[in-house]
Amino acid sequence: MTKKKKIIVTAAAAAAAAVIITGSLIIWNIRKPDDSFGTAYVTAVSDCNTAVFYASSNRFSGVVESQKAAEVKIDSSKIIKEIFVSEGDVVKSGTELFKYDVEAMKLELEEGQVEIERMQNEIDSNNRQIKELEAEKKNAGSDAQVSYTTQIQALQTDIDRIKYDIKVKKISLEKIENSIKNASVKADTDGTVKGLKTPEEMQENGTDVIMTIVSSGDFRIKGKINEQNMGSIMQGSAVIISSRVDDTVSWRGMISEIGNEPEVDNNNMYFDGSDTETKSSNYAFYIEPESTEGLMLGQHVLIEIDYGQSDAIEKDGIWLYNDYVVDIDGEKPYVWAADKDGRLEKRFVEIGQKDEMNGDSEIISGLKDSDLIAYPADDYQEGMKTSTDIDDIEQDDNIDGDVPIDDIPNDDIMNDDIMNDADFMPEGADIDNPDDGIDADFADKPVDDEMAVTP
Repeated sequence: MTKKKKIIVTAAAAAAAAVIITGSLIIWNIRKPDDSFGTAYVTAVSDCNTAVFYASSNRFSGVVESQKAAEVKIDSSKIIKEIFVSEGDVVKSGTELFKYDVEAMKLELEEGQVEIERMQNEIDSNNRQIKELEAEKKNAGSDAQVSYTTQIQALQTDIDRIKYDIKVKKISLEKIENSIKNASVKADTDGTVKGLKTPEEMQENGTDVIMTIVSSGDFRIKGKINEQNMGSIMQGSAVIISSRVDDTVSWRGMISEIGNEPEVDNNNMYFDGSDTETKSSNYAFYIEPESTEGLMLGQHVLIEIDYGQSDAIEKDGIWLYNDYVVDIDGEKPYVWAADKDGRLEKRFVEIGQKDEMNGDSEIISGLKDSDLIAYPADDYQEGMKTSTDIDDIEQDDNIDGDVPIDDIPNDDIMNDDIMNDADFMPEGADIDNPDDGIDADFADKPVDDEMAVTP
């Protein structure tokens, strides 16, 4: 082999090496994490953990009350003279509760009776005048007959009017008499005095209910719900009642009634997005418990809608909805998670129990509550950026038009029609061993300056 030929072979080998290196760099650049694929939205595992779902569900406060509760109302036209019971007193049917002041009513009754006597005297007087006019009419001439008739008719009309006024007055006096007779208000059932109010409190709250007599019979539970949450309950819904002092004690029941009038004593406020405060009303709803065993009158309880949580698997640790886990029934189930650099990765997990009813599964290992995970998507790539801010998420996952490595044809990287190692090798050289075919002594000799290949 001539010296010139050896130089050409060496140059070809160097060029081939350069091509290989360049190709490798191209492949590396394509395969390295690329932000052009967009950003994946991730949330903390603790926010997706279904094991704490039921603990965070809506709960309402309630109180155990009697199934039979009689409201005692006052006559707002009367004045209460004296109240004979106190809050919490146990009373029997017929027990005197309070008494009205009847002195003013007695005076009004006497005045009314005098008024009736006066009107009756007026009727008697008119009747006497009618008799006198009729007697005079008989002896009067024809021209005077009309005048006498007119006078008699006027007096008779006046009598009819007075009789009507007397009738109305008697009805009014009968009411007063009944009020005097019933000045003492008595209980019509056995029970306990609840919600006792003073006349001033009733006036302030705009109510005529002075007290409630709660019977000692079967119990019901009264709950209270804000108007903002009215859509979360409905009549007939099953509920779970829990003790406030012992969370292991509970009862089942059903919502039997939802009030349509707001509670009087509510001062709740909410903000509607403006700078103004808006008043929010509370409404009562009632629950019929399946059993009252262990319940006490006046006991405060917690109420929650029964979604089947009491029959569900007791859950602890980390549970995720099955949709979060890719290939959940395969040998290597995984979730899309953010790594320590905030890049998306496949995080392999170990699956434990499965709740077919709720559609979630236990994650035994592979995740912590503080880890960030993404809901799976078909276009996710390992190495993608992640963010906990939904505003950071790109609408177009391929904003620069870059194509994933799998979509790039191989011949675009190293096309045999463009270059081939064999094209640069001397005849008889082994393509897998580029040094083969090169004179050993040529490699040790210096290259002529004019023939040297400049890198």
